[in-house]
Amino acid sequence: MDVRAQFESHVLALLRHRPAVDLHAARQLELLCQRQLDAETIAGWRTFWSLATHFFEGLRLAPNRSLEEPEASATSQVLSGLQLREQFNDHDKPVDDSLQVINHLLFLEQADVISQRLVNILNDWSESPESDLPTEAQLDVQSMAQLAQDVQLTAVQQVADSLATQLARLRAKRVADDIKTSLSGAQEVSRLLQHFAVGSVREPQAQVLAALKGESQR
Repeated sequence: MDVRAQFESHVLALLRHRPAVDLHAARQLELLCQRQLDAETIAGWRTFWSLATHFFEGLRLAPNRSLEEPEASATSQVLSGLQLREQFNDHDKPVDDSLQVINHLLFLEQADVISQRLVNILNDWSESPESDLPTEAQLDVQSMAQLAQDVQLTAVQQVADSLATQLARLRAKRVADDIKTSLSGAQEVSRLLQHFAVGSVREPQAQVLAALKGESQR
């Protein structure tokens, strides 16, 4: 079975089981994308395969989540990218614009879902600080940092990395004000993504980064 046939077979299995996540199909798609990434030498296509790998990895690591419309759309973007890769010619590159669009959509479809979920999780936690930090919050913020690195969105990566470190500290010593700082960090990620979606790359707010790092603003 060729690569495209393998992809299509596992994608059909994934979509057929909606809204449940077919873990076997997600894992097989993750491995297929990882193999393509390992063999790829062109930067734009490495970005695509990395985004695709992280997408299916995210589905596999959080099996209790459902496969909703945004995830189905991201799956379709991966198939579109695969079809485009088959048409790609190293010497005459007529698909560059199409690839940029696919990478942009594949990033945003994942990042929007993760950031909204992260804001909701941390908002709920800030209202019940006596409870433990949900494990999926740490997974989500790490996934966000990886995605931002894939597309070289430095501002989002900075905030996500700082938030991940801050959440790790909170596991050892929980402070109500620090939980609110975590929520502000997640909201800052959402703000930056909203600007990026309309073509505007913004810098993270200095006071948010400083608070996440435990630094006082002078």
